[in-house]
Amino acid sequence: MAIFLSIKVHFQGVFINKPFCYSDGAHHVFENVNFAGMSFNEFVGFLERFTQEKCEKVYYCQPDLQIPEGLTLISNERQYQEFIDIAYQCGVQVSVYMDHFGTTVHVTKANENENEDDCSVKSNM
Repeated sequence: MAIFLSIKVHFQGVFINKPFCYSDGAHHVFENVNFAGMSFNEFVGFLERFTQEKCEKVYYCQPDLQIPEGLTLISNERQYQEFIDIAYQCGVQVSVYMDHFGTTVHVTKANENENEDDCSVKSNM
C-alpha cells in the first residue's frame, strides 16, 4: 500500500546550543512521496542523493512538539517505520534534519518544576 507523505528536509546546517536549534542550513519540501515504499537505507540514500552530502544521522521533529523536545533520531528500520506511522497519522508536513557531522543530541528536563529544557550537543567534528 502506498503512503504519500510531505516532509521538509533541513540540510547543510548544524545543531547548536544556546538556544538549541538547527542553524545555517537550507531546506527543501518533498510532497506526496511514497516514503513508506522505501527502507531506512533507501531513505538515507534518497536524502544523500538530493543534498549530494553524506548523512551521518537523521532526525525528525514530532509534529505536535517543538525542537528540541520533539527531536527524534531515526537510526534503524523500526525507528523509520515509527516516523512513517507518525507522519501518516498526523497528516501534516514533518520536518526532517540531516546531521552531517555525527552530532549527539541529548534533551533532558532541567527541573520538573520548571518549563526550561537543558539540551546538549556533542559533535564528532
